Amino acid sequence: MADIQDTDEAAQIRAVLREHPHGMSIKEISATVSMSRNSVAKYLEVMATAGQLDVRHVGNAKLYTLSLRVPVGDLLNHARELILVLDNDLRIVQASGSFCGFTGISRETILHSRLSALPIPLLSASEEREIVVLLNGGPTWKKEIHVIRNGTDVYFDSRFIPTVLENGVPGITLILEDITERTHAEKAMAERDRLLRTIFQIPTSPQFFIDRNHKVVYWDRALEIMTGIKAEEVVGTSCQWKAFYPNPQPCLADLLINGDRDTISRMFEKARTDIPVDGRYEYTDFFPDMSVGGKWLHITASLIRDTTGTITGAMEAVEDVTDKKKGHFVVQT
Repeated sequence: MADIQDTDEAAQIRAVLREHPHGMSIKEISATVSMSRNSVAKYLEVMATAGQLDVRHVGNAKLYTLSLRVPVGDLLNHARELILVLDNDLRIVQASGSFCGFTGISRETILHSRLSALPIPLLSASEEREIVVLLNGGPTWKKEIHVIRNGTDVYFDSRFIPTVLENGVPGITLILEDITERTHAEKAMAERDRLLRTIFQIPTSPQFFIDRNHKVVYWDRALEIMTGIKAEEVVGTSCQWKAFYPNPQPCLADLLINGDRDTISRMFEKARTDIPVDGRYEYTDFFPDMSVGGKWLHITASLIRDTTGTITGAMEAVEDVTDKKKGHFVVQT
């Protein structure tokens, strides 16, 4: 009888009540549609619960009229937002078509489930216990919800609203707004700002930054002046080696990204083989192919990680210490 309001008998009752806007009793409706009073009473109860009819008491009689309210089910089926209605046992009693479409789960599976027991859980069991207080009324409870659908992160701005259901018992309406794009944009902006702060921690030294694919992302003006290589010549390429060597070979930043500490120790005997507290490697060496007569450079490189600890690239700073070395070393040719 779940779809009793869609039967021909229910349509007859609605047609009769449309002709009697002031209301009719069960007895009057029964006589007009030629149905037993018990059958009419059953139909009226279901239709009133569904929001199709309003009921008012006149003495001992109940008068039924067509409801002027929009049925909640109709609103939910046409809402763009993802909406769920919970009863006082925190079980889902209404679900919008948009929510069913988002999850790919049938309405039958969703109804009477808890938020924590859905195939795509919206809350943990402990979080679910926190919203029980809303059954006593109070302000709207807001929360950002993160779910994983088909291996993809999805973020919602959620509002839990204390609600009184049509049967008079307390409930909770949950409205979910998809903020995935906004969240990703905010995270990307925060990561960019963090990266820029890291890059400019040593503003006095020429430096460059490469991503985890060894592509140059940043090549500062000071390094342009030192090497004679313009940023537009190397940004987006893996040609950072041109600043130091005549032929392609990895720079210290490249080796750090590869995690190749053995090669670091082998190629740069003066490089530290233990990572200091600040996560940097440093070494000083002579680069004979830089300018006329070569240069002594002090190289400092460190890995760059995002907020989750994932390596996103490496930064390398270069200091020309040739003048400091002139009095201490003789270059053999």
